[in-house]
Amino acid sequence: MRVFLTGASGFVGSFTARALLAAGHRPRALVRDPGKTAKVLAAIGVAAEDVELVPGDMLDAAAVAEAMRGCDAAIHAAAAIGVTGPASPGHHARGPLASLRAPAPPARGRPAASSGDGARADLLQVNVRGTRNVVGDAVEAGLAPVVHVSTIAVFVPPAGPVITAASPLASPRNDYGRSKLAAERYVRRLQDDGAPVVVVYPGGVCGPHQPTLDALMEGMAGALSRMWPLPPGGVSVVDVRDLAEALARAVSVGRGGERWLLGGHHLTWPRYADLCDSLTGVPCRRLRVPGGVLLGAGTLLDAAKRVRPFDYPLTRDAAEFMVTLVPTDDEPALAALDLTLRPVRETVADSLRWLAETGHLDPRRAGRMAPGGKERPTMPQQTLARRAFGPLMARVSGARWFSRVGPKIVPPLDRALHRASGGRFLLGQALVPSLVLTTTGAVTGQQRTTPLACMPDEDGSWVVVGSNFGREKHPAWTGNLLKNPDAQVSFRGRTVPVTARLLSDEERAEVWPRLLKVWPVYDRYVERVERQLRVFRLTPR
Repeated sequence: MRVFLTGASGFVGSFTARALLAAGHRPRALVRDPGKTAKVLAAIGVAAEDVELVPGDMLDAAAVAEAMRGCDAAIHAAAAIGVTGPASPGHHARGPLASLRAPAPPARGRPAASSGDGARADLLQVNVRGTRNVVGDAVEAGLAPVVHVSTIAVFVPPAGPVITAASPLASPRNDYGRSKLAAERYVRRLQDDGAPVVVVYPGGVCGPHQPTLDALMEGMAGALSRMWPLPPGGVSVVDVRDLAEALARAVSVGRGGERWLLGGHHLTWPRYADLCDSLTGVPCRRLRVPGGVLLGAGTLLDAAKRVRPFDYPLTRDAAEFMVTLVPTDDEPALAALDLTLRPVRETVADSLRWLAETGHLDPRRAGRMAPGGKERPTMPQQTLARRAFGPLMARVSGARWFSRVGPKIVPPLDRALHRASGGRFLLGQALVPSLVLTTTGAVTGQQRTTPLACMPDEDGSWVVVGSNFGREKHPAWTGNLLKNPDAQVSFRGRTVPVTARLLSDEERAEVWPRLLKVWPVYDRYVERVERQLRVFRLTPR
């Protein structure tokens, strides 16, 4: 199909052009600056000559009509998108994390930028008039389907614990939100009239090769470099490559009337910070921010801007987005498009690498993600305690009498120490890396906590062994994981949701020599019991 595309010089649009080409479609992109677009496409491996670039502006109805002549379908991916304030067409505005950073100083010799009448006019032009020109004209020209890229922000603050396609639209306070809502209502009226319009609602779009640093990426770099705010709520992260693939599939699958949510992976702010810490190996500085404080600050800043316009990213709408966002129901879209989202860890890792490679993130804060950095297994350091007491404790732990005494003493002591230290200390962690695993009982359905030795691996996961102190029966927590793989790990003060997977014989053989470096006693247990010790990998969700 020949597919008319807007936003090809932006983040989502450029990756969509690549996905369309990979699917065998022929994209025709309306762009204001073909030279700039060619550079953006080249950065992601797309030759400019493979995409038909038509100079023009989507605010020019005649140019839009001429450019889409002869096309079969359309994707409208150009908009001023964000929740914090004005943005340039085709790009996301500053993301929620960026709302707590200090504003950039104005250029010498001129006043700071204003979010006054000109910015408001731009928002209305791009989000309302641009949508009418592209989506409306495409429908009139007989293109089908016409895919409109909206945003989950039109549902925030949410009315329930999960955002669905049937959720009520929000009542935004700022000009950006009102402009997006006006565009949303326009395309919904087209759908109600039977037009072949498909609406896709992405969450926070993340990934490498952003033409303009913005949205989640700006916030992530700023939070890692300065301070990571931890309000209630969370953020939904969708990989730009997955979103682009979804849009490319939509032109083949969509028939009209569909409203597909693609919020992506929902992360609480602490979990998002934990994920970055585990990837970089550099703990970020954190600041807990009560939700009421953030909402109050947004309200006051909105009032101040009405008296004297100034540019600062925090607004009441942005604060509500940060503290009230809930997960989205993406299943209908994923099923219809036959799409599986990549793990959020992969998305964030690729994003951090790119931020570091392009100088947006200081290598000291990027850690293992910096150029030349290496993700290495976190092996136990030869501390004084390990050198002095390791051999003795290995002999004691491997003794048969300890298999009778140890289970009665060590786990209760570890649980008590873990609670008293806020999750930061376990009895044996000076000798071996240790965590506390919370599982769901296979029979009772109740939460069960178990202190365990572990091997932190290079991908941020943990490998644990069901040794049970060298006793013949499998420990109960392994049976719990077999029935309910979703669990939770507390490791060095961090709490991380994980999914457990029992390793195959081949995988077990690969990790076993490394496990013995962590805790050599495992070989003594293997010699003693007839069962095969179960080995699990716990991967962050």
